[in-house]
Amino acid sequence: MHEIEGGRTGEVVAASGGLIEKAVRYTIVVAQLTMASIKLRGLAEQVRSTYRYVEGCSTSVDRLAEQMASLEVDPDTVGEHHQAAAVMRGVLGLADAMAAETEDLSAMFQRASDAHQADYGPVADAIHAMPVPMPHAEFLSNR
Repeated sequence: MHEIEGGRTGEVVAASGGLIEKAVRYTIVVAQLTMASIKLRGLAEQVRSTYRYVEGCSTSVDRLAEQMASLEVDPDTVGEHHQAAAVMRGVLGLADAMAAETEDLSAMFQRASDAHQADYGPVADAIHAMPVPMPHAEFLSNR
């Protein structure tokens, strides 16, 4: 302990200053990447949920159009309902593609987070294993 209190204290604190900055950035970046991945996964599920809802609506509208036809409602009204159902089904493919792309993006954010942890995790571990207490941010800001 006398070595640290002697001439090495300044060296240890100076070296730890750069590590602290990296550790803070590391923690923030990992948290942001992880949060982005989680939010994108949630968005993909919302898109898929909406997709299922719209798919059900298109089936219902087709069924209503067939009921109207059996009740001898004018053919234009029946046709417009079938057309509306077709438009709904037409966007389902786009919604599914969007959900798949969003899931891919979520996976990319997670891979980026994992890679960042692999690159900077040892730095964060070194900070936590330092033999001296962490200096206060005010002290480091003057360096």
